[in-house]
Amino acid sequence: MTEKISKRVIFAFVITFLSIYLVFMLNPDGALRILLNLLTFAGIYGLSAIGLNVHFGWTGLLNFGHASFMGVGAYVTLLLMPHAAGREGEITSTGLPFLAALAIGILSAALFGLLLGLPAIRLRGDYLAIVTIAAAEIFRLLVRDLESITGGVYGIINYTENFQKYRPIFIDDFSENLGFSPSQAWVCLVAWISILFTVLFLKRLNNSPWGRALRAVREDEDAVRAMGKNAVWLKLQSFMLGAGIAGLSGVLLAFNYGSLETTVFVPLLTFYVWAIMILGGSRFYY
Repeated sequence: MTEKISKRVIFAFVITFLSIYLVFMLNPDGALRILLNLLTFAGIYGLSAIGLNVHFGWTGLLNFGHASFMGVGAYVTLLLMPHAAGREGEITSTGLPFLAALAIGILSAALFGLLLGLPAIRLRGDYLAIVTIAAAEIFRLLVRDLESITGGVYGIINYTENFQKYRPIFIDDFSENLGFSPSQAWVCLVAWISILFTVLFLKRLNNSPWGRALRAVREDEDAVRAMGKNAVWLKLQSFMLGAGIAGLSGVLLAFNYGSLETTVFVPLLTFYVWAIMILGGSRFYY
């Protein structure tokens, strides 16, 4: 196991350094801005992939609707804060503080995972995948059609200040010296800090009896039932945990873009996250 992890880490470092070298070689003038952009998306998508790994890597759930969890977290968080939305840019000047809205957004994504999981979790394999990808499309279409609430195809704007006002001063100074966007640098920093704390949290969970029970569900669900464990409830808990992590990544993605539209959380986003998880190792237990 140690040898496999070492090879994977070495491969990751080689690819990372090669990518950084190519960025500077091909774009000598704007290399730092491009590198920051790549690091920001890597952090956001990496966080989402960690949530997906809880579903598939830990519990064996084939979830093809991961973008919907990201979308629920993003939309609920932004709609609870001051923002402008819709065709006319209707302004909502009142709302919750960022941290309170973020907590509710993450909780909403987790509850959406529970809502989706209750009827679907008894399915296995391809059938579960079909249900999750259908649910993701239903969510996207509802967001598009409920223009009076979500802004529809015109999206949500004027919300970034709710997050950027917490930006430390040193990021402004650092960004000014290096010539890149301080707002994106702040999103990037928060994304990678979120990954750090999420991995530490999941590591503790993985070493707990609950984490071992989840892995047992993946290997042999019938054996878990025979041991007196509720395999369905364990899978629901996994669904909620992974969905909550995805919700957080969706919020960060929305702040990175600066405006939120229905074209953000499309099925292609789910498969980006799947590719990241598979390349990183779907059974990597932190």
